[in-house]
Amino acid sequence: MDITIARHCVNQGPDGLSPLQHELLHHPAPIRIAAAPTGAGKSYAFQRAVLADERVFFMVPTRRLAQNLLRAMLDDLSNRPGSAVAQAQRKVALWTSDASASLRAEGIQVGPHRIRQLSSLDPTTATSGELIVAVPETLSHLLISRYLTKGQSSDGIFDLLNSFEHIVFDEFHTIEPRGFGLAAVIARIAASENVRAKISFLSATPLAIRPVLEKLGCPADSIIELEESVSADGDRAVHGDVTLSLQDSPSLADMLATQQAHITQEIQAGRQVVVIYNALIDLQHQIPQLERLIEQQGIQPERVLLINSIDDSRDTQASHTRFTTGRQHDPQSYDILLATASVEMGVTFNANLLFMEPGFSPLNFLQRYGRAARRDQPGSVQVRLAANMLDKNDWLRKLHQWIKNHHGSTRTIQELTHILTSATQQRFAAQPEGRHNTFGTLPNRAAYSSGLYWLALLQHPSNQGQRRQRLQALLPAPAKTIRALLAQVRTLTQDREFADTANAWCRGFEAHALTLRDIDRRIRIRIGARQTFYVGNTWLCRHTDLAGYPLLIAEDGEEEIRLPEDHALPDHLQARSTYIKPTRTVLFPHTPYTAQLVDDPDLPRQWCQELRNSKGVESMAWELYPDALAAAEKLTLLTGLVVSLNEESTSPDAVSMTI
Repeated sequence: MDITIARHCVNQGPDGLSPLQHELLHHPAPIRIAAAPTGAGKSYAFQRAVLADERVFFMVPTRRLAQNLLRAMLDDLSNRPGSAVAQAQRKVALWTSDASASLRAEGIQVGPHRIRQLSSLDPTTATSGELIVAVPETLSHLLISRYLTKGQSSDGIFDLLNSFEHIVFDEFHTIEPRGFGLAAVIARIAASENVRAKISFLSATPLAIRPVLEKLGCPADSIIELEESVSADGDRAVHGDVTLSLQDSPSLADMLATQQAHITQEIQAGRQVVVIYNALIDLQHQIPQLERLIEQQGIQPERVLLINSIDDSRDTQASHTRFTTGRQHDPQSYDILLATASVEMGVTFNANLLFMEPGFSPLNFLQRYGRAARRDQPGSVQVRLAANMLDKNDWLRKLHQWIKNHHGSTRTIQELTHILTSATQQRFAAQPEGRHNTFGTLPNRAAYSSGLYWLALLQHPSNQGQRRQRLQALLPAPAKTIRALLAQVRTLTQDREFADTANAWCRGFEAHALTLRDIDRRIRIRIGARQTFYVGNTWLCRHTDLAGYPLLIAEDGEEEIRLPEDHALPDHLQARSTYIKPTRTVLFPHTPYTAQLVDDPDLPRQWCQELRNSKGVESMAWELYPDALAAAEKLTLLTGLVVSLNEESTSPDAVSMTI
C-alpha cells in the first residue's frame, strides 16, 4: 500500500535565499518562530549570515546535528575566496562533550575558554563572521552554574545577547517544558532590551510556543511567526517525488531482506541507505541478522555505521560487531546507516532509500520521512507498520486509513503534514490563528519552570549591580509566583522540627533549574580492557540480565559493571524484555522519610497525594504550617518538578554524550 508525495520546491530571491531564509536574516522582529519542511534550508540561512561576517550562536538538541552543521559551515568557509581550511576552523567552535574532552586533554579550562569565545573565536583575522554550535546544556552551565571557576570572568546573559547577531534554537519542538527557561530568558531580554541579537526558533514540526512566551512577558508584537511556502514548481527543489509505502513485516531486517537488489542499486549509484528503528533493543537483537544480509550482498561490514546511544558511547572501535561504531565517525562517509531516533532531527544524508519504523508520535514520523530524497531526487520511504503499532496509536490508524484511501495516487506534502497534525489539533483545541500545522502546544508548566530558571540566573555571580537590576525589572509573573511560593515553604524553617528537611527540599527544588532535560542515569559497562560503553539504567534493567551484576564505583566516580574479556553485549540481552516501571526516591519538605514513586507523567500528582497522606509528626506540619505545605504542593503542580534524592544537574557532557 503506497502513495507518492509530490516533488515540492521553494522560490528564491535575487540573493539566492528563499522568502523564509530572507526573513530569518532581515526581519526586524526580535523573536522569530519559523516552520518549514525538512530540507528547506532553515539552518542554511544562518550559514549565509556567517559568510556575511555576522556572528551566530546556534543551539541544537543532539551532538550528531551539531557535527553536521559544523561540517557544512567549514565547507562553506573554506570555499570562500582567499580562505584556507585552517583559517575556517578558527572561525567555528563546537560545544559538546567531545569538544570539552579535547580541551581538557590540552590542559585548557573549559569554562573560561568558552566565556572568551563568546566575545571572539579568532580576533586575528579580518573577517568577523563566526559560528558557535552547541547543545543547550553547555551554554546554560556557563550562565547559571553556582560558582565561577578559576579564570572565568563575570560575563553573562547580557554579554551573550550583545556578542551575536543571531541566537538560534534549532528543532525547538524538542525543548522540554522544564528546559524552556534558557530560551525564554534569552527571548524575553531580546524582546524588551536594546540588544544586538535576534532570536530564532526553527522546526519542521513546530509546537505552539507563542502563548508561553507572551505569558513570560514577551510583547505580542515582538514575535513574528514565519512559514515557508512550498509548491510543485519553484526555483529550488526541496524533495523529489517520494514513494511512501506501508508494509506489515516482522522486522526491519526482514524488510531489508526483500529489498537487496534495491539496496545494492543505491549503493552502486554512490548513495546511502538509511534504516531507522523505534527501539534500541530491536536494533541490537537484529545486528547478527543484519550482518548476514549485508555480507550476502557483498558489502563490507565496515561500510555500515551503527548510530545509537550505546554504540555512540564507545570510546574505541572495539565492539561485538563488525559494523563500524563510535561517535567520532562522519555518517556521510558510510554506505548504510543503522540508527535509532537520534538521526531523525536535522541531519542531512545522501539517501534516496529509507527504511523506517514510524516513531512514537507524528513529529517522529515527519522528521524521519524528511531524511530521504533531498533536493530534486526521487526517493522511496518504506515504513514497517505492524498491527500492534496500529492498535496503540490513533494517529497511525488515521495515517494508515488516509494512505489506504489514496493508494496509488499522488498527494502533496501539505496533505501529509495536515493528516499528521490533525490528531494533535483535536487534542489541543486552541491553535494559533493562521497556523494549522503545529504539532501541539508547549504546556503551561514551561512558563513556571522558566520562572525558576530566571530566579537561578538572578543569583549567578555574573549578574550583580546594574545587571541584576535589569533582570529584576524584567522579572516575569511566573518567576514572581515561584519566588513567593518558595518563601512560603521556607516558613517551615522557623520550626526546628522541620528546618533541615525544608531547607533541603527547597535547595533540591531550586537545583531543578540546572537540569534542562530528563536523562536516564547511565551505567558504564567495561568488558575486559578492550571495550567501554554506556547503557541507560532503565534500559539495562528492562532488556539485559546485567542488573544482577555488582555495580562498582570506579576511580573517576563513574558507576560501572565489569565483565570478563570473553563477554559481549549480545550475551546479556534478554529474549523477552522485562517490563520494569522506572521509579524515583522523592523527598518532602516536612519529613526526612522518603517515598519510592513510579517515574511517569503522573509523578507530580502521586507526590502531592503522598504529601497529603502524612501521619504522626508529619501530620502536625499540616496543622501548624498548612500554607507552607500547600505552597510546596502548588510548586510541584505548576512546574511538574518533583524533588528527588541527590537532586543535581545533569552535566552538559553527560547530556551531549547521551543524545
